[in-house]
Amino acid sequence: MTTEKGNRRSDRSFSFYILIFMILLIVCIVGLLTVNAYIFTRENFNREYQNLETHTEWNVVEALRLTDTATNILDDSLNDKMQEGLNKVNAEYERVNGDPSHMDLAALKAELGAGYDIYIIDENGVIVETTYPPELGQDFRSIPYFYQYLTKIRTAEGFFPDRVVHELLGAGQYRKYAYMPTADHRYVLELGLGGESFDAVNDALDDHKNVKKIILSNPYVEDYTSFNTLGFRVNNNTAPPEPIKSQLAEAIRTRSNLEIVDTSNSRITHYLFIDLHDTKYGSDPSRIVMITYNTRLIDDALNRLLIYHIVVALIAIITGCILAFFLSRHMTQPIQAIVEDVGIIARGNLNHRIRETRNVEFAILENGINTMVDSLKAAFQKMKDDEIFQNEMIDQLPVAIFITRASDGKYIFWNKMSENLFGIPASEALGKTDADLFSPDVVKDIREENSGIFTRPGEVRNKIISRRDHGGTIIHMIIVPVFDSHGTPQYILGISEDVSQQNINLKMDLLFSITRHDILDNLSVIMNHLERAQLKNTHEEMQQFFDKTVGSIEAIRNQIAYTRALQELGFISPKWQRVERAFRDALLLLPEHRASIRSEVGDVEIFADPLLPRVFFNLLENSLRNSTRTKPEISLFTRIETDDLLIVYTDNGYSVAADQKEKIFEGGYVTGTVHGLFLIRELLGFTGITIQETGTPEIGVRFEIRVPKGKYRFP
Repeated sequence: MTTEKGNRRSDRSFSFYILIFMILLIVCIVGLLTVNAYIFTRENFNREYQNLETHTEWNVVEALRLTDTATNILDDSLNDKMQEGLNKVNAEYERVNGDPSHMDLAALKAELGAGYDIYIIDENGVIVETTYPPELGQDFRSIPYFYQYLTKIRTAEGFFPDRVVHELLGAGQYRKYAYMPTADHRYVLELGLGGESFDAVNDALDDHKNVKKIILSNPYVEDYTSFNTLGFRVNNNTAPPEPIKSQLAEAIRTRSNLEIVDTSNSRITHYLFIDLHDTKYGSDPSRIVMITYNTRLIDDALNRLLIYHIVVALIAIITGCILAFFLSRHMTQPIQAIVEDVGIIARGNLNHRIRETRNVEFAILENGINTMVDSLKAAFQKMKDDEIFQNEMIDQLPVAIFITRASDGKYIFWNKMSENLFGIPASEALGKTDADLFSPDVVKDIREENSGIFTRPGEVRNKIISRRDHGGTIIHMIIVPVFDSHGTPQYILGISEDVSQQNINLKMDLLFSITRHDILDNLSVIMNHLERAQLKNTHEEMQQFFDKTVGSIEAIRNQIAYTRALQELGFISPKWQRVERAFRDALLLLPEHRASIRSEVGDVEIFADPLLPRVFFNLLENSLRNSTRTKPEISLFTRIETDDLLIVYTDNGYSVAADQKEKIFEGGYVTGTVHGLFLIRELLGFTGITIQETGTPEIGVRFEIRVPKGKYRFP
């Protein structure tokens, strides 16, 4: 793979990279200028569009306000005439004694003249009589604010002129309205003026036509419509369809402008609310103008603008690339010559010199390479000398050092101390794997230890290795992964040291310390019995104390005999031991007691230190020493938990405080009367076995000895 990458690199010359760099530079510069020009032009275009939109909408608003001002002037000129007409209508109402159905509205309309219409509105806001059929039965309760206005008039006195507004029904023409309550306050008399007298007004003040003239000046407006505050079109008094109806209702409710964006159809709709309401009048002539803009025209213009800038940019880039090609070829000719010379040197000819060039910078490079080659020649020689020195120095180190390849696990380095420690000559170890050199059990352990070292360096304490020449050796090993510059594991470095004697000394110190403590305890018991025996007068009492003294002396003899047996057996190699047998051996070391002891461990064997009986003896001795019961109950049983074997020792005679459960296993622990647990943890730990106390005050002590998979078996 490395060779293929190297070949691909060699096919790309320096001139190629210069050309690519120049092309990228040209593309970046042209692209930056093009984007900047496009953005500037687009922003100007959008700014002009926004100005046109704002100007159009402002003109629409001002046109409608101008129309409103004109209708106000017209209002004032018609008020006297409207009041005179309403007085005649009121006189007719009085003539028929307040019954609108008997009023001669047709004759009254003829008397008033052309263009007048009469309306009688009851207390429910309904037109009950009129000379204008399209609005007969109109219920003003559907227009709450206007109904309130009519109610206010009905309960008041006087003449109430209204504004010139569009009629609610019919053709939507301009009409002038005025109101007067009846004397009995049962009805509101309304007089409307329209018809031919308003033809000129309808033509001059036509909202739709006036707005249309303004709208047509904006090419982006697709449609427009004017609505009154009831949600009807001004020009024909018809309601719009959904969703315009809902959007229009929202603008009327909030009495504010509203914008609706339809991206999928390239449409933007503005609802302009022109507030023309005057609180002095009941009618609300406010207008809502809906203007729909077609943004596709804008998008098309921007797209044409973008295409133009892209074409200009492509022409500039192509021209720049052609110039860059010829310029890069000219610049890299001296470099090509230097590359050829360096290739000759790289193939091993350190006597070859770099050719002279006319360029000052390349001349400096030429001298630098020649100087570097001379330095390399000297460095190569020094490296050879250093390699010889380092190999010799590593061979003389007092620790075993070995190196394996991470890819295939074969040993590539094996110093002299490795030969002595493992009993395998370097000639046999190099080029071999663990499976070729060690037993299957050892190979399995090595592979488990190596499985996680690429994430963290591994340290293996007290590892047991079987040697060809003699027994087993306990070693302390550090395993370190070696990575290359890419973070890929290349080698595994191992550093090992024989710690067999150190482990022997440690176990001897621990064993003798505990044995000395036990003997002193028994001697104290003997002395106590002898002193108390001196105070007894009868032979039977004396004999009882002598029996107890003999029991303590027998315990001392058994402990000394057990220590001697262990010394003859040796302290180096762990072995497979039956748990039941080790527990029974521990019971033999105990003095006379009243405890109830039962064992339910079966035939299971564990791989442990030869001092395993001492582990159980210490547990039993602590139980007998610390028991608060006359006859404590002690039990030993096993169970499988996941892949581990759990040996459980329980005693209901005493308990360990929660804050002391770990401290009791520490060296030098002196609090309380629990002794020897540091020795227990150390002895079990030699083969990876752990112990912890999990009891409670209610049930007593509970020691759980956890034996990992591979360290126990059922024969």
